[in-house]
Amino acid sequence: MTPEEYVAATGQRMAADGCEVGPDQVGRMPALVGIRKDFLAIALSRIHLVTAVAAFPQVTYTEVHGFTSDVSAYAKQRTGALRGLQSGVGAFAVLVSDQVAPEAIAAATAKPKIEFATEVRPAVVDLSTGVVHAFTGSKFFGAALNGHLRRKLQAYVVPPLQH
Repeated sequence: MTPEEYVAATGQRMAADGCEVGPDQVGRMPALVGIRKDFLAIALSRIHLVTAVAAFPQVTYTEVHGFTSDVSAYAKQRTGALRGLQSGVGAFAVLVSDQVAPEAIAAATAKPKIEFATEVRPAVVDLSTGVVHAFTGSKFFGAALNGHLRRKLQAYVVPPLQH
């Protein structure tokens, strides 16, 4: 499977889940972007979810942090969401490649930082090993959002051999 084929298959999974899906420029990278809104009753909040998936020739620490930052800016701009007590933005920065550096895996699996009512999680899909690397742990703050994001990530970004 090529990175481009994985990106396309991820787009199909996002569309099947009700995302508005289309190509867009995210920072310097062309990406396939899925956007949806959900209401989390347990948190009494509306969540705007943005998933940007891009094929990279190789993924390093620099690419993980750069693309994650670009997805954060894109998600805030694209959703136009008034973030705060009753509205937030969750986003996935999904980097797909068959060349993944160990430091990229460490960056993708680290606990994500939360900006004001915004959380962006990187995920690295290593096509050479068939493994998705992302944070899957628990968090004390934002537990309802954490569970929602974990379920969406598992639905959209599956190990390449399971697509």
